[in-house]
Amino acid sequence: MENGWVTGSLESLGVGGWYWRRWVGWKDAIILEGGEYMEANIIDEFEGEQSVTVGDESEDIHEIYPVTVKVTRDVYSIYELKRKYEEKKTVILDPEFQRHQVWKTKQKSELIESILMGIPLPLIYLAEDKIGNLQVIDGRQRLTALFEYLNNDFKLQSLSIMEHLKGKQFKDLEPAEQSKLEDYQLIVYVIKPQTPDRIKFDIFDRVNRGGTQLNKQEMRNALYQGKSTKLLKKLSKMDEFLNATGRAINGNRMKDRYLILRFIAFYMWKHNMLFYSKKKVEYKSDIDDFLGKTMEAINNLNDKEIKNIENIFRKSMSNAFDILGEDGFRIPSTDRKRPINMALFETFGYLMSHDDVLLDKKFTKEVLFDMFEDEKFVESLTERVDSSRSVNTRFEKMDEILEKLELCLVK
Repeated sequence: MENGWVTGSLESLGVGGWYWRRWVGWKDAIILEGGEYMEANIIDEFEGEQSVTVGDESEDIHEIYPVTVKVTRDVYSIYELKRKYEEKKTVILDPEFQRHQVWKTKQKSELIESILMGIPLPLIYLAEDKIGNLQVIDGRQRLTALFEYLNNDFKLQSLSIMEHLKGKQFKDLEPAEQSKLEDYQLIVYVIKPQTPDRIKFDIFDRVNRGGTQLNKQEMRNALYQGKSTKLLKKLSKMDEFLNATGRAINGNRMKDRYLILRFIAFYMWKHNMLFYSKKKVEYKSDIDDFLGKTMEAINNLNDKEIKNIENIFRKSMSNAFDILGEDGFRIPSTDRKRPINMALFETFGYLMSHDDVLLDKKFTKEVLFDMFEDEKFVESLTERVDSSRSVNTRFEKMDEILEKLELCLVK
């Protein structure tokens, strides 16, 4: 259908409503959020990567359903949401979550034209945090275009129906047309904070299924905006990290930040630094819950504590590169060069954050390579890596090595 609209049901989400799909020429230009197509050009996938992909959990998703999925239906005018975004700062549009493509003026103009024609728009999906901030999950391009137009940031162009509006900014419209835009009611579904992260990820996956599927770290980046997202971005660009990984992890899909978050989470857990709602966090085989609580915990740290984590990570990566080189986070193989191992990164990373590893670098390296002869240790890196048993096994092995290094010092 040329320049037309088709609809589809959203009943699979357990909520009512429809999505709209607009075809522009030969290209399916808008699917829900619209225009967000990107091929992931992976330089080097890492072992354990499936844990960042939605739908590849080690536990069946049916084991956590049914649960209380709290999703409320609200209606906001465009003006109300714009005020929440610009003045109250309670609506968050994360530019990183937006991917690399943004709407052209033609697409934005067609959206404005659709509203003035009275065409219903797709649903907006928001995720609410504990303090009431609303993170836009689906609808980012639409809201950005609407806010920009009301701010007179672009002129309408390439209109196929209301051609008399071409070249007009918001200020140039008739008062009745301005009011129609400002007062237009958007149907919004809000995912409440008590909904578990595993369920939120499943909802996001279903909502965004028409376009490029988001992975879990991209979703966390949207849910936990703040000090944690800024810290992960900063650490991912750190030379020490890039050197220690041989620049082999592509940051396009935030997989580098996923590795770093896991390191921070387990480091804080091992050092009794990880608290959520004033309670110490215990690891119970649920990596998504664990990492979500870690990001929220980081968001509540002060600047001194954030700097401390940054210094710990820098030291760990520096020591790892100094002692093990750029392949230190790969399981040795005689056949081929294996990818970086996710579990090995957080485990050896934890060890390398201790000063004792520098006492005798040669001895440290020999002890670590001997670990690959330990079947239980290797199994903890390759099988059910996020189970409590595997996590405890590999970190207990690191504590044993630290004891050996301390004995070496005494001798």
